[in-house]
Amino acid sequence: MFPFYLHGRRVSGTNSLRQWLGPAFVILAFSLVVVASGGCSKKKTTEGPSAGGGPGGPGGPVPVTPVDYMVVAAQSLENTIQTTGNLVANEFVDIRPERSGRLTKILFKEGGQVQQGALLAELDRVELEAQLAKLRVNEAYYLREIARAKDLLAIDGIAQEEFDRISLSLDQTRADIRITEVAIDKTRIRAPFTGRLGLRQISEGAYVSSSDILVRLQQTNPIKLEFDIPERFSRDLRIGQQIAFTVEGLRTTFQAEVYALSNEVESSTRTLTVRARCGNGGNTLQPGNFAKVKVTTSQSQKVVLVPTDAVIPILNGQQVLVMQNGVAHGQQVEVAQRLENYIAITAGLNPGDTVILSGLLALREGMPVMPSQIIESPKPNDL
Repeated sequence: MFPFYLHGRRVSGTNSLRQWLGPAFVILAFSLVVVASGGCSKKKTTEGPSAGGGPGGPGGPVPVTPVDYMVVAAQSLENTIQTTGNLVANEFVDIRPERSGRLTKILFKEGGQVQQGALLAELDRVELEAQLAKLRVNEAYYLREIARAKDLLAIDGIAQEEFDRISLSLDQTRADIRITEVAIDKTRIRAPFTGRLGLRQISEGAYVSSSDILVRLQQTNPIKLEFDIPERFSRDLRIGQQIAFTVEGLRTTFQAEVYALSNEVESSTRTLTVRARCGNGGNTLQPGNFAKVKVTTSQSQKVVLVPTDAVIPILNGQQVLVMQNGVAHGQQVEVAQRLENYIAITAGLNPGDTVILSGLLALREGMPVMPSQIIESPKPNDL
């Protein structure tokens, strides 16, 4: 601290100044502190927020959220099962030769329709025909021997044992003839049932065996529909029940009749396999087509339908947001059947309730809302 002079006397240091000023020093220092504090408080008050909050701020009004909504109505809904399945040929078989040999003739047209018993192909049978001719010569020889043996036996010219030996030789020759005839018949490959052929897999001249596939034959009228349903619906199906299905690329809804149910539930998927038959006179449906299946099990009671997006999963179930007196309120519901775009509500909603459809993630219990756009409740024809 620099020295200064008071009344012509040199003064230096704070203590010396305090000694000269005495009580006046203390009063001066306190005044400076008060002035400084007042200045800081005034500056802080000036720069801070105003006491009255704006909209959304502390003390201000909560903004009202516009929402889309639906006034729900009760309606009767058929209890249906939506699932997927595949179309399967009523009968199908891979045509294979029953014996080995060279393929000499192919008599069918790829993709063509054939009748039961139609000749499809032939194998080389020259060797078998030669063997058959030899056996027929032996048969003729033993027939002559039998005729002479009968005359000799009548006059005791030969023993009975010799006659029996000749008769046995004739029977053996005839058995060999039958075996050879069957072998020759197996060189002709025929259609086991009426149906449509697929694509040929082997060419003429190839050496084939019983493991080679020549072509696939399928019977597609009627055609089978195979699909799986969850285990809990297995008791709702019965033999003779009518079901509806559609396939990709066709706008027609087809009808099929259930004719068989699997006798066990698949342990890995907990589903039951069902098979139904459908007429296919114009061959419109093809094996392998993907099908969307709708099975009607029973007539449901009155239900309320809401869009799928309106149902919110919660810890102990599911809920929807409803508009009551201008505020959002969470209402727990019980859901039943799920349709393509809607969910059936069996408890928790009453006809005439207003269900909120938009802004569901941002809304909370008790937040003010206002109706913006109404969504029409679905009609039975829209389902």
